[in-house]
Amino acid sequence: MQRALLLAKKGIFTVSPNPMVGCVIVKNGQTIGEGWHKMTGHNHAEVNAIEDVKNKHGSNATALLAGSEVYVTLEPCSTTGRTPPCSKALIEAGVKKIFIAQEDTSQEGLESLRTANIEVEVGLMNEEAIKLNTGFFTRTNQGRPFITCKIACSLDGGVALNTGESKWITSEASRKDSHHIRASSDAILTGVGTVLSDNPSLTARSASKDFLELGKQPLRCVVDSKLQMQGNEKILNDGYKTIIFSNNKDRDLNKNEVEIVNVPMNQSGINLTAVAQYLGAREVNNLMLESGPRLIDGMLQEKLIDKFIFYMAPKILGANKLNFAKLEGSIKNLGTIELDIQEIEAIGDDLKLSVLPKY
Repeated sequence: MQRALLLAKKGIFTVSPNPMVGCVIVKNGQTIGEGWHKMTGHNHAEVNAIEDVKNKHGSNATALLAGSEVYVTLEPCSTTGRTPPCSKALIEAGVKKIFIAQEDTSQEGLESLRTANIEVEVGLMNEEAIKLNTGFFTRTNQGRPFITCKIACSLDGGVALNTGESKWITSEASRKDSHHIRASSDAILTGVGTVLSDNPSLTARSASKDFLELGKQPLRCVVDSKLQMQGNEKILNDGYKTIIFSNNKDRDLNKNEVEIVNVPMNQSGINLTAVAQYLGAREVNNLMLESGPRLIDGMLQEKLIDKFIFYMAPKILGANKLNFAKLEGSIKNLGTIELDIQEIEAIGDDLKLSVLPKY
């Protein structure tokens, strides 16, 4: 199953909105075939693994598949969509037993396999399988993406000086690592204040070669309630898709690849829960939040941030600094947010902390 999980990760840039899935087929303790879901609309992992057996073993493939054991990271599908059902392919192949890391919500695949007298065992490396596709499960269960907030800051939590100067607080290694997170995200969300002050591209320019060769970028999303952008900003003119969430219905930027979505307001401004639900309906699994304090505060207030990634540089900005969030009023009757530390690692000269907020 560990090998199946590694195979699944190969689809990190190409399978969304589908989940990443890997599959390994074993006979008499030996791997005879393996596969992973390579691209949306193409064969799923189980079918690719069966085809791998056929390609490697030719006329012996049928005998090898009969009575084999299968390790797959997600319950095989049982319905016909863009591709035929994987459970049917496994049944026709004559496999004896299937180990499944994580079941699907419908469990129809399990039922069809058991009806065909195939032994099924569920839960092997379950936590790892859930973590692999957290965005997919968040979207299917909650109707919104899994939202990760990235923050580059000093050891005392500063993201900039009061003058606004903030460039390159963290190391080049941290910046490259954050570009990898961008590349593995379906969309990036920021506020109009960040766009007007920094004029960012919000593209994954230092990502892996495999990603850059695809020639695509994450969907950029900007919360701009009054539609303050003028039209000359980088993210509106580079040919990649950008969505602007606004409540200004009287203006249009008339830009190709720029879509303006009107969303309702609440007491704090744009209804960010509505933004998240809209992106969920657009099949965004993973959303990366890169913004200033105002939008981060708003996301915290609506309890939408699922994970923080802090890149902390060995610097102290002191009293004359801007913090990544103000927190006052973000959580009712609470001035701080408790965090559950998941991982700490060194990135260049910096520390990378992956933490989950406890609301």
